Amino acid sequence: MKRDSAPARNALALARRPPARLADEIHLQKLWLAVQRTPWRSLAVLAASQSIETLGVAQILAQLAWRYRGQPSGVCDLRDLSMRLVDYHIREVSEMVDAGTRLFIALRSIFENPTAIPMARQADAVVLCVAVGETSFKAAKQTIGEIGRDRIIGSIIVRTWPEEPAPTSGG
Repeated sequence: MKRDSAPARNALALARRPPARLADEIHLQKLWLAVQRTPWRSLAVLAASQSIETLGVAQILAQLAWRYRGQPSGVCDLRDLSMRLVDYHIREVSEMVDAGTRLFIALRSIFENPTAIPMARQADAVVLCVAVGETSFKAAKQTIGEIGRDRIIGSIIVRTWPEEPAPTSGG
């Protein structure tokens, strides 16, 4: 599969929680169009540094695939994949893609789980998730080097907010 060797021109921001009216959000439409610049059937959603949640991003992309293309799509949560099961999941992903399912593969950073490297390399394309104020340039550069620059079709800037304080009981 031929990939555009030019670096992605846009990095789009994505909130932690998807908006209620997913299809009507212009930034999500732009995100979908951006990931369509290169043909792919399996897309790895890879964190560039620790503690970035990629499962929600993969789920949003799968919802967009259904809304905008009407294609069967699925999300594979392989964030905690063990080294022993890498080959098995590579075969599973290939079988699902061959059956016509468009797959989004959620992966932790290569610093949290090294199995992200072979899984991301197996995918047709990779979207790199970076967190504002948290992902260092060095971590992003190392991740791109490990996966291969030609596999990365773009980046998503994930904004993180402090967790809401837990309610306290009155007394």
